Amino acid sequence: MGFPEIGKNRDEFEFIFKHIPMGIVYLDRNLKILNMNHYYQEKIGVSVEQVKNKYCYELRADLHGRPQRALKPCEDCMAPESIKTGEIFTFIKEIIPGFITENTIIPVKDARGVVIGVIEMLRDITKSMLISRELVESEEKYKSVVDNLGIGVSLISPQMEILALNKQMNQWFPHIEVEKRPLCYREFNDPPKDDICSYCPTQKTLQDGGVHESVTATPLGDEIRNYRIISSPIKDWEGNVTGAIEMVEDITDKKRKEEELQKYRENLEAMVKERTEKLMASNEALKREIANRLEAEKALELSSEEIKHFAYSVSHDLKNPSIAIYGLTRLLTKNCDELLDERGRQYCQQILRSSEQITSLVEMINLYMSTKETTLSVDTINLSDLLVMIREEFAVPLNIRQIELNESRPLPQIRADHIAILRVLRNLVDNALKYGGETLTRIVIGYKETEEHHVVFVNDDGVGLTEEESQDVFGLFIRQKTAAGIAGTGLGLTIVKEIADQHGGKVWPEVSKDQGITFNVSISKHL
Repeated sequence: MGFPEIGKNRDEFEFIFKHIPMGIVYLDRNLKILNMNHYYQEKIGVSVEQVKNKYCYELRADLHGRPQRALKPCEDCMAPESIKTGEIFTFIKEIIPGFITENTIIPVKDARGVVIGVIEMLRDITKSMLISRELVESEEKYKSVVDNLGIGVSLISPQMEILALNKQMNQWFPHIEVEKRPLCYREFNDPPKDDICSYCPTQKTLQDGGVHESVTATPLGDEIRNYRIISSPIKDWEGNVTGAIEMVEDITDKKRKEEELQKYRENLEAMVKERTEKLMASNEALKREIANRLEAEKALELSSEEIKHFAYSVSHDLKNPSIAIYGLTRLLTKNCDELLDERGRQYCQQILRSSEQITSLVEMINLYMSTKETTLSVDTINLSDLLVMIREEFAVPLNIRQIELNESRPLPQIRADHIAILRVLRNLVDNALKYGGETLTRIVIGYKETEEHHVVFVNDDGVGLTEEESQDVFGLFIRQKTAAGIAGTGLGLTIVKEIADQHGGKVWPEVSKDQGITFNVSISKHL
């Protein structure tokens, strides 16, 4: 069927065809193409001669490269409906890939009002559609970002209505139906409030257009949740506040921990204050103790000097009279022996022994005092040489009593004061001879060592001591019950202890389960 009326008016539309920036296509009642303007021909890359009398849907199938599908009008085309109803329709259609148009179908009627064809006007909206798609994608990306921020986001109207909530807010408040535009102060509190919260930053934002922040105390059933809210204004192009965006962070646990930390700090400060006061008190007590000790040390030093002078004086004053008594008694015994009876001669012997003991005591006191005062003269000494000297010194009593004096193994060289160590061995051997008793048959001088000390020991198989007796044998003038009737001063082991102390060591006894005793003397290896 032709389209003669449109053909007759072709000249009238020539100007429009040439200059209008949109496509125009004439279709007959059967949707065959009768004409199209130059703009549209350029857009789809065809000429009117190539497409004239073709069905419009055939052309579109050709443009899309699918001619086998061009058997009926396109599903998104409104031309058949316009021809049927005589109404104008507008719709969006992608003519070819990358060319999207807004199509308006205008029916053309004859004098009787019968639709004899249509004019299809196509406006290129490709750019705007692409922009719209980008906006949609941006909105989706923005929504995705907002939903995954990890904090709550809500949109509030000037009337305090909830307009939108992000994913986090929906998780916190799943009961809220945004489409009903509920009031925020009712929905965000449980039980609901009847008025705006006193701390609400959003109300201030809606009033003055500024950014406000606050921390809430939101009742939710039996607990109080603390939310940090930052409210920012939404403004129109004239600067009027049209709403507010709330950025919401649940800081309940953080606030609880901060409060606990604050309590801990306060307790810690109190503890520090208390400890400081105690420390200051202890420091003052320590200062007093140090002062007292210094004073005691000075007093002890003075007392020591006085004792030393006293000891020297006593020893001097005792020694000369005791020597005189001894000498006079010897003369008396020699020259007047025939004049004395037996009792008189016994008295003379007792006087001689007592004066000898006084002289020995004075010498030991002098020896003890000199030991305390003498500075060590450390050198390398051979313990075997000292053993030889001890054997020679005690040869007579050893031979008379048939007592062996041996070494447990070859004795080494050590660094120590030669005279002092000789005195140690002399005193310990003398101690064994004096107090070993009738059962004494052997004295052994030996050596052992630790990581830090040499240890020289003297062992005997005499009567020994009990554990109780061995605890206090190193005191001044200490003599055990077993020493009754034996000459001695009680200073020998005291001098040994003093020498051990000076050599950075100590002296200690080891009591044998069977008989005998061992005295150990340690000497530092770092002299």
